[in-house]
Amino acid sequence: MLSRIMRSPFISTTLFLATLGDIYLLMKVIEAGEPYRLSTMQQIYNYCLIALLVLWATLVSIHNRKNPKDRISPWGIVPSELREVDEGQQWITFKACRNVYIYYSYSLPLAALAAILFIPSSYFSAVIIFGLLGLGQYLVYSLTNWKYSRV
Repeated sequence: MLSRIMRSPFISTTLFLATLGDIYLLMKVIEAGEPYRLSTMQQIYNYCLIALLVLWATLVSIHNRKNPKDRISPWGIVPSELREVDEGQQWITFKACRNVYIYYSYSLPLAALAAILFIPSSYFSAVIIFGLLGLGQYLVYSLTNWKYSRV
């Protein structure tokens, strides 16, 4: 059960969105001109982000202790969703990565157009664009993986 939770795309998505939120809050602080003064809300958000990262690291260490042959690397470059234990899983990963590539071939030009139109007015638009690109990637990969895994 813990292995399934740790390899879930929801963990990656949550960490991605939390990091984007932190970047947004830090950009607000820099824009205000006081880079070393965080508001109470920003401090609480940073503490929650740190708590989330500590919880994730703790769950990874518990999983690695229980399953020494099926370890999750907390510093690995390859995401844990890309488990290729056999030829069938490699084929599913190929199909999912192919669909993500197709997604980016259409969404990146649209994101560039949106950036040209909206970013000069606000950095919030840039965070939203990056957030939508990342969420779309996770959604396309997860749906494709689910589609071919349940057969």
